[in-house]
This record gives sequence, structure tokens and C-alpha cells, in this order.
Amino acid sequence: MTYVPGSMFGEAATLGGGHRRAAAIDARVRAAIAACQTFLVVRILSVLLGVSLLPARLPAVELRLDATHAVILPLAGLNRGMVLLTVGFVSAVELYLVYRLADRVRLARFGVLLIESLAIVLTTIALAFGAGFALLPLVTAVGATCLLLLNQVRWAFLLQPKQRDLTGYRQGGTFAGYAGPSLESPKAPQRVGYVARRSDETGPVAGDASGGPQVLRTDHPASSRPADSPSGSTLAWPKRPV
Repeated sequence: MTYVPGSMFGEAATLGGGHRRAAAIDARVRAAIAACQTFLVVRILSVLLGVSLLPARLPAVELRLDATHAVILPLAGLNRGMVLLTVGFVSAVELYLVYRLADRVRLARFGVLLIESLAIVLTTIALAFGAGFALLPLVTAVGATCLLLLNQVRWAFLLQPKQRDLTGYRQGGTFAGYAGPSLESPKAPQRVGYVARRSDETGPVAGDASGGPQVLRTDHPASSRPADSPSGSTLAWPKRPV
């Protein structure tokens, strides 16, 4: 897997051919997380099975670093049932964190890395004392940890919730031409007029049926008589209702 920082995920989703590239990156991240979950489940089950094979009373374990230094683990007198109960509780918590890895929760990744680091140390100690069964949980724990430390998977957990959908699209704003007027400045009322012309030959003519005023051409100058004159006039305006 190649290195792609989080700041480039948005560019990969919007530039030319970026949708296919972002979908490929997202598919690889999902495949890595699915493989990590499989390794973790195998490790947890193998550890639970290995704890059940321990003796009823654990002996004292001495780790010799060199010829003069040694570390003694205070395990003498511990009951196998108590160890199995503790390991079972930690395994239940880790199973919940493993389930949340599919949602790319940052806390789940940190918790899994912390528990798996402790598991790697313990299985390495067990393997050094001759427990060949510890090889399986050691390999699965190392594999899951390496998958979670990959660059693309790490950046996928560091992305914000709104940026996790790598194949999504950017939502644009509202075009100013389609935006409605604000409430503080209401639209001015429209003026509606009516134009009519009285002709001696054709009679009164009104506007067209479409509602707009009709442009009229007069063949002779209009009379200056008022509209209520008894004689005919060439231009008449209707009275406004009182």
C-alpha cells in the first residue's frame, strides 16, 4: 500500500479520475481492517484456549537477563480460574474494540494497539519458556498490529467523521440567482396598467389577451379633451375606482 496523507483524500475524490482512485484506496483500507479483525479474533481464541491448558497453580517465573541480572514474575500461587477470568474480561473488551474497528473509531484502534502490545510481550515470554503453542497468538498479534500501523489505515482513522466517506461528493452552495429575497427587504409591488384607444373607424381597442399592454400607433394626434367628454376622443383613460 502506498502512502497517501489525509489532506490528499479530498483531492483524490474530486480531481480527474479521483473517484476511482478514492474508491480503490477505500477498498484497500477496508480489506486491511477485515484482515486485522480476523487475526485478532484468532489471537483472542487461541489465548483463551492456551490459558485453559495452564496448571491449576502457576509457578514462579524467573527471567534471566544476563549472568548477574534476573527478573522474577510474581505468579506463584495464582489460581488458573482467576487468570482465565481476567483474560476473558480483557478479551471481551477487545472484541468490542475489534467490532468498532469497522467504523474506524480512533479510540478502538488505540485500545487494540495497547492490548496487542501487551499480548505480544506475554506470548514472547511464553515462547521463550518453551510454550510452542504461543507461536500462533504471537504471529496473529504481530500481523494485526502491522496492519493497523499502515499509513493508509492510520490516516483513515485520523480523518474526521464528515471526511471518512472517501467516495462521496462535495455539496455546493445555493446559487445566488435562485436565492429568495430576505425578509428585511420585501419585493416592491408591481404596477399594472390598462391602455385603450378609441378610434372613429374601429372602435375601442384594448390590450392583448396575454395581459401585457399593447403598443398602439395613432394616425392622428390625440385630443386634449377630458375622458368624460360627450364627443368621441382618440385616447381614453379609465377612471380609478374611489
